[in-house]
Amino acid sequence: MKRTAFFLLLAALAMARFAVAQGAVVRVFGVVPQCARGNTVTLLSRAFSHRHEFAGVPAISAVVRRHHRYSKRTTIPTQRRPARYRITGRCGGGNLGVIAHLRVTALY
Repeated sequence: MKRTAFFLLLAALAMARFAVAQGAVVRVFGVVPQCARGNTVTLLSRAFSHRHEFAGVPAISAVVRRHHRYSKRTTIPTQRRPARYRITGRCGGGNLGVIAHLRVTALY
């Protein structure tokens, strides 16, 4: 059974420390006051799958909903090397200006 971890990335950074195992599902969510409802937030991290990329970096996308909130789940690849990975974001053509970290741990 895969575990789901919750990870918060805000435009004004308020973080808790999180670690997930290789192959786990992680939920990245937050609030982006500078992005309008309906816009797309692009979240970039080398911890993510290469299925989608932005400027050569693995990325996931989430639609901005009411109250400038977004949420997206993604699976960390089972072959991802255990390490600490940076997560950054973009919206409306610019950087969100925050960096969050996610630690990927060995599956066993």
